[in-house]
Amino acid sequence: MSVNELPNKFYIDDFLINIKTGEVIYEEKSQVIEPKVMALLKTLAQNPKRVIAAETLFEIVWPQAIYSPNSVRRNIALLRQALSDDDKRIIKTHPKRGYSLDSEVRFPEKKAKALSKKSPLIKYLKLSLLLIPVFILISVFFSLSDTSKQVSLLNLKPITASNEQERYMQISPDGRFMAYIQNTNQPNKRKILIKDLVTGSSWPLKDTLNAYTYLAWDSHKNALVYSCQDEKGISFNRLLLDAQLKVVSEELLFSRSDITWNSLFFIDKRQQLYYLANQNSSEHSRNVSLYRHNLESGQTEKLLKPNDYFKPYKLALSPTQTQLALVGFNKQALSEVKLLNLDSNDVVSIGQIDHNWYFLTWFENNKSLLLSNGSELKQLSLNGDLTTLNYKSYNFLVYPQIIKDKVYFIEAKSDQDILLSKLKQLSPPQKIINSNTIDKAAALSADEKHIAYVSIKNGYPQIFVKHIETGKERILFENSKQEFALTKPVWHWSGKRIASSVNNKPFIIELESNRFSIKWLNMIIGEPIVWYNKSDAILYVDKKTHNDELVKFNLTTDERTTLKIKRVHDTFFLNHKDELLSFVKGQVIRHDSDNTLLKSPYLFTQIYPEKNGFYYQYTQNGKPLINYYDYELGVQNLSSKTEEFCAKFCDQITAVSDNIILLKSKHKSADILVLDITSKSTKVRGSL
Repeated sequence: MSVNELPNKFYIDDFLINIKTGEVIYEEKSQVIEPKVMALLKTLAQNPKRVIAAETLFEIVWPQAIYSPNSVRRNIALLRQALSDDDKRIIKTHPKRGYSLDSEVRFPEKKAKALSKKSPLIKYLKLSLLLIPVFILISVFFSLSDTSKQVSLLNLKPITASNEQERYMQISPDGRFMAYIQNTNQPNKRKILIKDLVTGSSWPLKDTLNAYTYLAWDSHKNALVYSCQDEKGISFNRLLLDAQLKVVSEELLFSRSDITWNSLFFIDKRQQLYYLANQNSSEHSRNVSLYRHNLESGQTEKLLKPNDYFKPYKLALSPTQTQLALVGFNKQALSEVKLLNLDSNDVVSIGQIDHNWYFLTWFENNKSLLLSNGSELKQLSLNGDLTTLNYKSYNFLVYPQIIKDKVYFIEAKSDQDILLSKLKQLSPPQKIINSNTIDKAAALSADEKHIAYVSIKNGYPQIFVKHIETGKERILFENSKQEFALTKPVWHWSGKRIASSVNNKPFIIELESNRFSIKWLNMIIGEPIVWYNKSDAILYVDKKTHNDELVKFNLTTDERTTLKIKRVHDTFFLNHKDELLSFVKGQVIRHDSDNTLLKSPYLFTQIYPEKNGFYYQYTQNGKPLINYYDYELGVQNLSSKTEEFCAKFCDQITAVSDNIILLKSKHKSADILVLDITSKSTKVRGSL
């Protein structure tokens, strides 16, 4: 029998081999092996118990290549790993002679025919064997009617441990290698690297730094596909790899100038690439579409269009590659998980969770999903049962991936502090809030006496207020539900009210001398931006629709007025007459007239609004500077001392008022970690 005559499916011991799909299946668990590894397995399976020289194997599997014994050894090792052949019983090494497959090769159709020719006694035995599970089931039902698997996570280990920031990673299907993207100190300049999880060695795949966003293994081609962002849009590129996972060549698969953001993506066996994308450079705008791109034909399909009922932000391809799991926000701003059948395009919901954002991946049994809200891991079965697992992170747990009973993830760490300097003296900034965790989103009250800010010092975000002179502080928003997307506090001009939102649920904090109260704005879903000066109203970004439109909400009448303006990258604020201004692409624009409010030959980089005008940061002759624009008087030049101050600290500034500058200092790192997944049966008694 030649290799080509081997049937598509056959058994080696209890492992079902599917040549067509590249799968090795054992106890309903499937893993896809590389094409060269499968070709090697086919060659050995054609000649069971026969010793084949390494040179002969190489000639068959790599017919056009120059002989490399390392390629044979590597693929034999991967094959043994796929067959759990740690003791080298299935594939035997014969020193200086070659390799042999020492296990029996069986074919499903022949097995069936052999059973059909057995005596009547065999038929009775078959019937008895069929009845045995029935009796067992009945007896079990009387005593322990439900047996399920309880998942536990243990043995936390680092895969990377450095001061660098790992941005994204993907483990190869065989569990041997990890491809990952690493940030550098330069904005949007990142590396792509490979790490051998057995030897611990790592190497860069590309010499050039770029704004790489996500990547995925393309096992069908022994390649790695990455997405990249630039001023022209998004491109997808493929790196063809050799047996040592070094780049042989690179090709552009496709590029799109009509999108500026893409999600992580997946490639199935049919060379279909699935991803989410939009034109707003962020998943947080959520007006995304789901696309399927055929890498062979080049055809792109839009599987889901933006709508207000379900806004997906993450996706995961099932182990069987028949379904996509999508997590997104529904009409009530709750994260909901849905399954998309890739053959019929039918969508079904399997459960609502809560208002948090989630990352997700599939368990290998194809029966449940692993979810992460950044702090906790949860298991969601396809029947909707949700269980919190026994692992909690006080950092930020993102992009989990399950391979071979292990869950890999990135744990991001950050220490961010709030600093203060006096504008008139331009003194060196001093730390005013430092809790050895994330203290951010500092907002200064109009009277410059208080700072409201968000801190994760208690393990989840809360809003605090601190008196600058006395140092006295208190919690204003305790966040008892421990939700994670808490937005920047927005001061009312009176200094007695603060607006914010948690997971797109807006609220108002009413401040009094010794106490405060919280009022939830249950009639709207969105993120407050600024208070109006001349009416009891706020401007907010509406998250109930997919357009991220700006809406004015009157707190007295509950009236909503849509401004028919979408927020993309703009910074929106109101002037002293409640006219809407925006800072975008280095210009300040007044929306009622579309006039440019501030014209300058220099590039504006940041804007810091206050009641009577705004401070702005700009670059002149390569130097950062700060100036002030008064709504009545126009540009007011500041002291020449700002140039020296800006040279050191301008990139840290978050707010500027008449006398105070708020700044931030932060240190970030992110490592890749792994946990072992174990499961044990839990039994629940029942009765008939």
